[in-house]
Amino acid sequence: MLTTAVPGTRRAPWPLVQTLYVRAVMAGLLVQGAGSLLLDFNAGMRSVMPIPLATLMNGNPPHAWLHVVWGAGGLAWLLLFRSANARIVLGFVFGIFYTLLGFLGVAVHDPFGMRIELPENVFHLTVGPLMLLLTFLAAGSIRRPQRPSVR
Repeated sequence: MLTTAVPGTRRAPWPLVQTLYVRAVMAGLLVQGAGSLLLDFNAGMRSVMPIPLATLMNGNPPHAWLHVVWGAGGLAWLLLFRSANARIVLGFVFGIFYTLLGFLGVAVHDPFGMRIELPENVFHLTVGPLMLLLTFLAAGSIRRPQRPSVR
């Protein structure tokens, strides 16, 4: 594993990769959720929106609100708590939640009134486990202070 313990050695990329991923996911969730709510509010927009974008913005309010809350809450967390440990906590909590939501979507049809079909399950079961993996790798490569040894 790459380390920062010795000057001149390269750093492990995982903390940076996890930071970029968690920021992108939170921002993407906020944008997707807000767009879905906008489509639900103004259904006429769907007819003038390109089909791939209209499909991405699914217009299901309970599911859209979930994305808005996670996106806005996650970005607020990242702004308020700028430490690596805060990003690790957010990564693990989000990754566990979204992975479980993916399994719930497979087991239960439209849980909690959210329209969760195959594309949403694929999304949740990709984004959640990938967040867990990157967070695990980032957590393992964060430099922690050494305890003095007792002899």
